[in-house]
Amino acid sequence: MSFSDLASIGSFVSASAVLVSLIYLAIQVRQAEKNQRAVLNQGYITRVTDYLRWYAESPINELRARVMAGDISFTAEELLRLQLALRVTLLSAQDAYLQHKAGLVDAMTLDNSMRSIRITWLNFPVYRALWQQQAPTIAPEFAAVIETMLRETPVTKPSDMVSLFRADLAKIA
Repeated sequence: MSFSDLASIGSFVSASAVLVSLIYLAIQVRQAEKNQRAVLNQGYITRVTDYLRWYAESPINELRARVMAGDISFTAEELLRLQLALRVTLLSAQDAYLQHKAGLVDAMTLDNSMRSIRITWLNFPVYRALWQQQAPTIAPEFAAVIETMLRETPVTKPSDMVSLFRADLAKIA
């Protein structure tokens, strides 16, 4: 075997090693991307969970129950609390929207966020009125998303959560 044959074999082995290294690197990059997306999804869910805990433990919980019952007689301080709660929710949804648009969070995370806004916020007249005050402070691209949701979401009639719960419980029992 000549030196040129050995050099050819060495070049082949070297090229093969580089190819294997590139394949391994591609696999690692793909796994890192998946991990990054998982971290972003988890961060979003953690933040939403913190918001829900805050809503449940604060006076906003009582105010939200009154909104659902159809109450529209709020003080200026109560309206400010409701407005700030709506703003927190909208900014959180905007973050999910932007991260999904950039491919950083999955479709389910975005869907959950948008459904929450549609079903527990924008379907009530009080929040629709508060949206009118919030709209100028929200980025136009996301404000357009919310405006589309408003057009597609019917206004909910007042409801008695306790009666609804009892009716659902009766179906189960």
